[in-house]
Amino acid sequence: MFGGLTKTSSRIAIAAAFGLTLGGYALSSGPAKAADLGGDCCADLEERVAELEATTVRKGNKKVSVTLSGWVVKTVNWWDDGDISEGHVGDKDADLASRFAITGSATIAPGWSGGYNITVTVPGAFAGQIQDGNVFGINSDQFNEDSGLLSGINTLYSYIFLKSDTWGALNWGYLSPASDNPAVLADISGTVIESNAVLFEGSGFFLRPKGAGVGGLAGLSGLTTPVQCNSGVGNIGVDCYGAPQSGVRYDSPTWGGFRFEASWTEFLESIPMGGVPFAIGAPNIDAYDIAVFYNGDWGNFKVSAAYSYTHMDGNLLVATNSGADVNLHQAGATVMHVPSGLGLYGMYQNDSLDGSYFNPVTDRNQGFADTDVWYLKPFIKRTWNPAGATVLYGEYGQYNNQFNGFAGNNQCGAFAGLGGSAGTFCAPVIGVDTGLFVTGSEVQRWGLGVVQEIDSAAMHLFARWQHQDVSIDFVGANFVAGTGTVINSQRVGQGFDDFNLFQVGGIIFF
Repeated sequence: MFGGLTKTSSRIAIAAAFGLTLGGYALSSGPAKAADLGGDCCADLEERVAELEATTVRKGNKKVSVTLSGWVVKTVNWWDDGDISEGHVGDKDADLASRFAITGSATIAPGWSGGYNITVTVPGAFAGQIQDGNVFGINSDQFNEDSGLLSGINTLYSYIFLKSDTWGALNWGYLSPASDNPAVLADISGTVIESNAVLFEGSGFFLRPKGAGVGGLAGLSGLTTPVQCNSGVGNIGVDCYGAPQSGVRYDSPTWGGFRFEASWTEFLESIPMGGVPFAIGAPNIDAYDIAVFYNGDWGNFKVSAAYSYTHMDGNLLVATNSGADVNLHQAGATVMHVPSGLGLYGMYQNDSLDGSYFNPVTDRNQGFADTDVWYLKPFIKRTWNPAGATVLYGEYGQYNNQFNGFAGNNQCGAFAGLGGSAGTFCAPVIGVDTGLFVTGSEVQRWGLGVVQEIDSAAMHLFARWQHQDVSIDFVGANFVAGTGTVINSQRVGQGFDDFNLFQVGGIIFF
């Protein structure tokens, strides 16, 4: 999802993404003690060398460097879904969670090197748990559900690379594709981990319909926030191709502030989508992508920009016909006036699926809607106190027609036993079958936040508020019982309660 944050030989520099320089520290398994080699000068020298060797990371053949880096992030949260409100302590989601990376390289010849990257996320708790289930996360909700992403050590990347200072780097293994959120990482405000366009928090919540007539868990519908990409990978608003995969990626050198990446990756048929695994023997899905990056200074302005294109032969949506192709475009940029600290980051995404699904209301196949996402983040970054820079920011995002996971499926069951327009329409009628189908959706989010950098501790402290508003368009149909013959159809207007999140936390980099 955010593989670019720790790529060894590619992506926007970590210092640009985080607004500070991250360092690596030696790791030892315990206190090191040198051998007692006596008291003469030579023995003292040998003893000192042995002590230094004992306190550094073991390097095996001593030709390959080892660097340990990463971060630890913890948050305190309070959320409200319109009726239920909870407060919890936890981590950030998925690969923004606490992690460590073991990286290194070795010189092959002048200008040539080889290296490796092993990155893992560590056990932790999602930012909020209710009834032993997490409430923030890809597969999470207000019920007893646990996605398990932070239940143990999770390998995020494991790959090696061959690099030429002149020709670039070739990476292969389990790695981050070229189009793994480059537009998101064009944000150089220093607030990428704290808040970004992916919409991690709240995306797995079940929506609370207005007029449901009951409160608590019983008043929730069976629909979650509609922010599903056509690709079905990553799958949270703009995280459409944000999952590490086995593949090959090329990273170019930088020429005049520009560089590019290209990759080929392959999805295995065993990858689950919506809890349903692909059939054994189903063909793998190939993905080809390219990304272009630019970083430069234009007088008093700092500019960062990125564009990526992804093509998938086939897709991961269970609902669609097999073999449909996906085309994904992302573009993002930041312009920052350095003397004043004022800046603006923005991104746009278009995600199209060359496939169709059966619409029971029209009794024919129809194409999936293209999805569009807009996201803006104005900010000011100034050093107002000795601790480090302070970043104040606002954000607005709009996620349009990302309902394809619901396409063609009768949603009356999601409103069973509830009031409101949808529940009333879907109420049982003798001799008549009812159906409720999604035809469009819009999710709006806006919020405010502050990040305080503490340079002496390589640390961020932050506080943020995020609001989400969901609109879904429905068409309802009555059918002759047991036949599928449409009697009549009509638009059904059903609103949902808003979602609010207040979050404070800290990140420490090492």
